[in-house]
Amino acid sequence: MNLLDETKDAISQSGHSTDDVRFVGSRDGKLGIPWSQAEKVLDIDYDDGYGDQEIAVDLVVVFTDGGFLRRAEYDGSEWWEYEPPFRVPAMQWPFKLVKRLSYRTRLLVDLNYLMEATEE
Repeated sequence: MNLLDETKDAISQSGHSTDDVRFVGSRDGKLGIPWSQAEKVLDIDYDDGYGDQEIAVDLVVVFTDGGFLRRAEYDGSEWWEYEPPFRVPAMQWPFKLVKRLSYRTRLLVDLNYLMEATEE
């Protein structure tokens, strides 16, 4: 798999273009280069199949709207996944619990409101 081709495809699938790229770098933002420099760095071939993950796990492509592509993997097979910009909803509900109560409850909303929903 060519990482540059894969990245361009992922950018397009996310609804962006390379003109929308703010930077390519590490997820913590400490390392970063503009798209014009990233094309040369990303123009490499790698094995995206099962086995060892070959591309840096913290590599991201960050867009000007705050969305980004992040590396995802399963058992060594790897790909880009799009994360949309975080938008704070107009209305939020308060919560008190963050620790899982059982193996079934994984989401914050389930931890805090599952009991109320099942009691009604």
